[in-house]
Amino acid sequence: MAEMDGFEYDPIDLERPAFRLLQLLQGDGPAIECMLYQAFLDGTDTVPYEALSYTWGSIEKSAIVIVNGKALKITTNLYTALQHLRSKHVDKILWVDAICINQENERERGHQVQQMCKIYSQAEAVTVWLGESTDETDLLMESLQRLDEYSSTERHKNWDFQRWKSFWKLIPRGPASQLLKGLSLLLQRPWFRRVWVLQEISNSRRASICCGKQFVKARTFAIAPLLLGMKPERHCQAVLDIMPGRLREESWWSESRDLYNLLSKFRESEASDPRDKVYALLGISSDAYDHDNLRPDYTKSLQEVIQNTSTFLFRRSNVVYETMSTFLADLSARNSESFLNIVRTSGVSEVDYFLTRRGLEVPLPHDTIKAITDNVENGSEIMRLLVRKRINEVKVAKDWIIAAVGDLGYREDFMVPLLQRCKTWTDHEEIMSAFHTASAEGKEAVVEVLLNSRSDMHSLFIRRAQGRSIGHATNEFYGNALYQASANGHDRVVKLLLDSHAEVEERPEHQSTGTQAVPAHANGHEQVVRQLLEYGARVNSVSRLSGFHGNALMAASESGHEQVVKLLLDKGAEPLYNDVRHPPRNALLAASRGGHALIVKMLLDKITWGHTHRNLQSQWNHALNVASARGHDQIVKLLLDKSVDLNVDMEPSRDLALQAASANGHEKVVEPL
Repeated sequence: MAEMDGFEYDPIDLERPAFRLLQLLQGDGPAIECMLYQAFLDGTDTVPYEALSYTWGSIEKSAIVIVNGKALKITTNLYTALQHLRSKHVDKILWVDAICINQENERERGHQVQQMCKIYSQAEAVTVWLGESTDETDLLMESLQRLDEYSSTERHKNWDFQRWKSFWKLIPRGPASQLLKGLSLLLQRPWFRRVWVLQEISNSRRASICCGKQFVKARTFAIAPLLLGMKPERHCQAVLDIMPGRLREESWWSESRDLYNLLSKFRESEASDPRDKVYALLGISSDAYDHDNLRPDYTKSLQEVIQNTSTFLFRRSNVVYETMSTFLADLSARNSESFLNIVRTSGVSEVDYFLTRRGLEVPLPHDTIKAITDNVENGSEIMRLLVRKRINEVKVAKDWIIAAVGDLGYREDFMVPLLQRCKTWTDHEEIMSAFHTASAEGKEAVVEVLLNSRSDMHSLFIRRAQGRSIGHATNEFYGNALYQASANGHDRVVKLLLDSHAEVEERPEHQSTGTQAVPAHANGHEQVVRQLLEYGARVNSVSRLSGFHGNALMAASESGHEQVVKLLLDKGAEPLYNDVRHPPRNALLAASRGGHALIVKMLLDKITWGHTHRNLQSQWNHALNVASARGHDQIVKLLLDKSVDLNVDMEPSRDLALQAASANGHEKVVEPL
């Protein structure tokens, strides 16, 4: 018998969506005969067909099929699949890539790869060939077939997975250990690692899984791990997720099919041509399926494909990777770098576009906060976008809070959205610092957010402040929140703290500047002083510990804040109220030392003979001495004149005062003395 001529392909129309269909002729012998002809995906006369999804196995083409009367070499695995799929009685119309595409023609290969999604989506069904069977795989497939058969009599379309598991228990089936082994064997088949199967199965309207002579619907096979309590490897589960059925409708597939996400999930897929690790995913991606620079083109080198992919994903083409595997392994790091760069330099719309394309795989590391603050023009809007608009994708981690409160100036436009999204507070020093520093800097919105989470803040400060209440818990560096807000005149923050039951008489530890009320008086913040007095601050209160200013009136007098002094005197503050631990410290001495003549007069007008002569004499002497030594001639005259009215004997102190004035060259003071 003469040797049969080898099959040669006729060219197809590359200007139209042309493809070839294989007519698998009926039969049951070892010889497989077929007819191959051109069809069009946009044609109205294209006959119904099934598409085969399989692995080539060994690249050695040691088997032969007869196509249009001529011999075509194919792989052994494909030959075996066709043997099992062939019918004894009717012809079948199939699409099989290894036969329907001229693999030697690079231009045709690229053209056909671009049509692949349509080829599989327009097929009546997709048959997945997993190879020959074993006893265990047969047992599993038969049990799943019974599940299909029994459930067909029920209204199972809207069953959840729990309902399927309950129904599974009612089905006659083999021993669980054997079923698990059978499933494990099937999930280890090469088909689950081949990159091209992804678009083949994901585009199918209906599909069946074939192993040996057993068939089962893909929607049933996909839930087999759930029924058997198995957790497949990440890659296998992702493939099961995209099979037609309930899993596809409810898995990540319906939400995030951008190219980056697909490459990340399926980077371990296998392909004989490394370029196919990208090309096989283009047609099923939500953002790259019709991009000019990423169309399958086998005339491009591997480096060109990597650079084009990097440009599409990260806007960077100057990347060098020796292999596709190293490029895919570096995706996450590149993605983080790209996101930070966009956040740092772009507007909110560009960030939103990046987020939309990345879906659930958006990286939000610690450095994101710093990148946002670097974006002076758009940072606030970007922060609001991240923590509000993308509420399901963005996770506010502890690192975000720590970065914001520890390094970036406590900016309200960043802090408030972050803190509002943080459901519980972590016991961390930076959170305490946020509360105290926001109070010190008058960040009203930040303080309010923290105070509105009183239960979490309270437990935090109780642990750190040995039981003090939230409004006056202490911190070694920042001191008391109310103390800091008062010192800097932030009256709105002071009111927030006072309304939260901050205690005005509590003195912070690790400070040496007086009680809560003292700093406001010392710095002349009249409105804050009024608030503190309204909420019960005692005008003559002195710090429990040694405070430099003593009490409120002393602080205001020494600093020269006349309106505050008047307010305190009207509220009953005593000019000669003495700090007994550091005598003679009082308001008169403080004003005299500071050279504030008007305040000295205000204080003198409030002093009456009712003060004990001894106390009055002592305070007068000290005030006169310090005023003389510092050359405050107006104050010296005021003290001398008032001493006559109060019958204070000035003679004992005149000599010392005169000596002090003379020593310092204060001529105007010497004269009245």
